[in-house]
Order: sequence, then structure tokens, then C-alpha cells
Amino acid sequence: MKGGNAGSKGKSEDGQGAKTKGSPSTLPYVMKYLAGDALAAAIIGKGGSTIAEIRSSCNAKLGLTDKGEIFPGTECRVLTAQANSEADLNQVSAQVVDKLVELVKSVGASEACGNDGELKLRALVPRGAVGSIIGKGGGVIKELRESTGAKISIGEPVGSGQNAEQIISISGSAEALRTVLAEANRQIQLLANEPWFSTWSSSSSTMKASNGMALANPLLGGQNSGITTMMQVAQGMPNYVMEDSRGFALSCVVPNRLVGGLIGRGGAGTKEVQMLTGTKIGIREIPDDPDNRSLNIAGPLANTCAAYMLMMKRYLDSEAASSSTAKPAR
Repeated sequence: MKGGNAGSKGKSEDGQGAKTKGSPSTLPYVMKYLAGDALAAAIIGKGGSTIAEIRSSCNAKLGLTDKGEIFPGTECRVLTAQANSEADLNQVSAQVVDKLVELVKSVGASEACGNDGELKLRALVPRGAVGSIIGKGGGVIKELRESTGAKISIGEPVGSGQNAEQIISISGSAEALRTVLAEANRQIQLLANEPWFSTWSSSSSTMKASNGMALANPLLGGQNSGITTMMQVAQGMPNYVMEDSRGFALSCVVPNRLVGGLIGRGGAGTKEVQMLTGTKIGIREIPDDPDNRSLNIAGPLANTCAAYMLMMKRYLDSEAASSSTAKPAR
């Protein structure tokens, strides 16, 4: 895992030496975005002219990780913006969205950027802010989805502690993207005085990419692990598979004794997974099988697979807890 050093020497793509593998924050407000090669190029502009204009008009500091330094599980570089106010960062978000709109209009639809009707953008948020973005019982994220029409999902943490980074994926209209980013920005900046915030704001977990694929990283398992296979398969899927409007469903059989651990107190466990992934999860009785139940997950393909993995973690955790509390045989 790499979280680079400040003030990288040498000239970067934007002509100002701002390689920003995670330069120390000198301004109090911080936002992070993920940018694939095409969006990164659009943000930088010819000779660094576009990023220089964004810096000037938004009174912000912007820096991209080096080409080939990507966020784990993606092919995206990290764009870090620092400013003196939340409003300035909202202006940065608006300009990033504007560049996304221009990119889609000029080169057409793509899996990474979406299309005219449904743009796609991802940002990084610290784990400490995720609870507030989701809201109690998922209320905040539900309201955002309903009021903007955006599809919003939040990935698992990379790293540990409150400064661990989570991807928030947004798809929808340009205005919807701006609104969701503004809410994420608001929740992030409320934590600016937390002791861990400076660590989050000054570094990001990046990894080297080789031939468009991320190299092995301790966070993702070995290079020959199933994680690599999963990523390769997912990245090779055409849009019509990943975005089929009918959705997909996964189901498996789980023992009754572990259902409580899967669901969590008051259903909190399954509710959290549903809110993070945008899926629907149900656990139903199986006729003529009193010892087991059926776990069912439905939603877009990638979201459904993500929810299944999260539920399998809960399954294993519940199984371990059940074993540790079991009374020894006499």
C-alpha cells in the first residue's frame, strides 16, 4: 500500500510538479475523486491548462496520483482537492462533473463514464463519514436517491480505522452527481477536526498497475488469487450484462441457527448491506426444511455479487461466534 510523499520533485503531467500521491494537506477542506485515464486527461487539459484553470477559479489545490498509481480494485487515479471552504470544493465537484459531461459528449458513452442520460462518477470518502452519508436506517441515502434519481452505492473500506477509504459510486444526471457530491462533501468536512482526518486528507491507498491491471496488493490478496480473476471477469463484461435493467438474483441455503447473526440486531446487518449495495435481501423459510432458510439477493449484477460477498462475511462471522459460544461436550 502506498500513500505517497509530499512535494514530489520533477515535472508532472500538469506542468506544476503536482504528482500528489497524497501531498500533505495545507488547506483545511478536502475532497477526493476517482478518475480513469480519459477523465484524468480531460481534467488536466493540454499542457495542464484545464487543471490550472480549475485551481484558479475554485481557489483550490488539485493533484493527481501518477499515471499507473491507481486505487485498489479500480483502474482510476486519485484526484485530491484542497480548499479553504466547503463551497470552493463544491465548485471543484461541479467542474469535475462538467468535464465528465464534455468527455461523454466528445467521445461517446463508456462503461467508466456512462452516457448522456446517466453519467458515472466515483469519489472517495473516509469510513468515518459513511454512517452520516447513509443516515439512520438508510434515511439520508434513500432521500438522496429519491430526490435526485441517482443510483448510489458505497463500497467496502480499504484500510482500517476511521480514515479507511470507501468508494461512493454515483450514476445519474449531471445535477444529480453535483447534489450527491455536495452532500458527501458536507458530511466529510464535518469531521475535519477529528484526529484521524489529517491522515486521510494527506494520503491515499494506491497501487501500481501493469498493463491496465492492478498488481498484487496485501489488501486484495495475492496476484493469482480469486480477487484478480474476479476483477478480470468483471472488467471484461459488456455493458448489456452489467446494466441489464431486469437485474439478477442469487440465493443460497443457510442454517437457521446463523440467521440471527446474518440479519443483525433489528435487521441492522441486512439493512446496511442493502444500503451499501443498492440490492434487496430476503431470508425465507424453506418448505419441509425446518433446519435451514433461503437467503435471496436481487439487484444489478455487480451489486448483487458485492452484497453476496458481504453477506458471506456475516455468515462466517456468525458461524465463528456460534462456535466460540457453544458449550463443550461432557
